[in-house]
Amino acid sequence: MRLKTNRMPVLHKFLQEPFPNGFHTHSTILDVVPYSPKVMIIGSFNHGWTWNTADFFYGRDMYLWPILANLFLNGGNVLFSKRNANNNNPTLNQIFRICEQGKIVFADIVKGTKPNIPTQVINAGNRDYILVNNQYAWRNNAINAVGEYSDKHLDYMGAMGWLDDNVMEIVNYINNTPSIEFVCFTFKTGGWLVGKINNIGIGVRPGVNCASIFTPTSSGFGKLLEVPFDKRAWSLTHCWVWNGLPHPIMVNKLGYGHLDHGWLTECGVNPNNF
Repeated sequence: MRLKTNRMPVLHKFLQEPFPNGFHTHSTILDVVPYSPKVMIIGSFNHGWTWNTADFFYGRDMYLWPILANLFLNGGNVLFSKRNANNNNPTLNQIFRICEQGKIVFADIVKGTKPNIPTQVINAGNRDYILVNNQYAWRNNAINAVGEYSDKHLDYMGAMGWLDDNVMEIVNYINNTPSIEFVCFTFKTGGWLVGKINNIGIGVRPGVNCASIFTPTSSGFGKLLEVPFDKRAWSLTHCWVWNGLPHPIMVNKLGYGHLDHGWLTECGVNPNNF
């Protein structure tokens, strides 16, 4: 086992990132885009580690991009596998098309660890992890697990005062971008993180609708919804589109919202296809 001291904080992978096609992030916010955004999707953190293969927000073992591709590009349930380094469907160029068609921007709550908090990279074969403040192992011991990305780690470190958040930057961006009407959080658990969600909800201007959708990791989803298909992504899509609304196949995940049907229809999506 080999230790490597990192004198810099562990930062969000896309803290200040110039993407192709006129997209750019500042302070983890995708705030430069070639359209007037209508929807902001807010997550927790995209880890700026060398072994994080994500090429964009939610680009690592999540269902968000297959679902959004089905909604905005495919017109129905076509894709069902998580997008990751081994599955580039949809492609990054298609992701930019989805963002533009849906007028979507992104942000994450956590910028990274604070500059005064020491971090060390622990090289342990294919199970590298981060030692934070000389005492906390930012990892999961389960073999082949992706537990490093669990929000439980963020919630603990945030409560300990080791993390920088950008709640005020997110609030200011929303309040200074009058075209934004909807904010979707992709998580709703954890004391420290939920506190940040609540601060955003309180701080944004009147008329902005804030709600959580079920996590695109599908973690904790439980049994698949009783729907006429057997793919987790498709069940999540049904939950995102119809949760709490009248439908022959009812779904009511308490505490979660749904995607606005007016927005979807305006963007060429037929909710009844999902």
